[in-house]
Amino acid sequence: MWYPFKKSKKNITISEESKKRIEEESNRVGKPQILFLKVYRDQTGIGNVMVTFTDKAELKHEFVSFENQTCETLLSLGELRFEFGKFYFYPNVDLEWKKSPRSEIHQLVSNYIFSEKPLYLESENFSKLRPILRNCFQKEGVVSAYFQKNLCQLEIPNLTKEKEERISEEILTYLSSLYESPWEG
Repeated sequence: MWYPFKKSKKNITISEESKKRIEEESNRVGKPQILFLKVYRDQTGIGNVMVTFTDKAELKHEFVSFENQTCETLLSLGELRFEFGKFYFYPNVDLEWKKSPRSEIHQLVSNYIFSEKPLYLESENFSKLRPILRNCFQKEGVVSAYFQKNLCQLEIPNLTKEKEERISEEILTYLSSLYESPWEG
């Protein structure tokens, strides 16, 4: 018997310490509380997750509420922990290298989105990218880059294991920074 594939909706992971802190705050205030999550961006575009307590409404999630659907989609892949007296958000970024039919084209697939709209850039246009991507691509000899949804496709004539590791580290840092897009400014 075949079962149709159903993609499960990913919900933010909330540590037991966070749940205990929510319960403590609810007891202190005298009514049920949940966490309200919002993403603020600094002048460079790096996303910071702001966490505050709010009254629990009837239809809200058991432990958290989000500023909007975009925020919920972005943060639902991560984990919220209460450590050292503060809440911390940890993005759980998955990154996988895949082969393509052409030996110089390499694909990276992530659970986070690189770009909502398709974006193709030759190396002479890398100056338009965020510094972390621009510097990485230039240093590692990337000829062109293509972004669409959770796919980053790079044209690299001589990809070595060392280059792959360095690029992976930079891409993980980029995605963990919760940028809105790969464009600078």
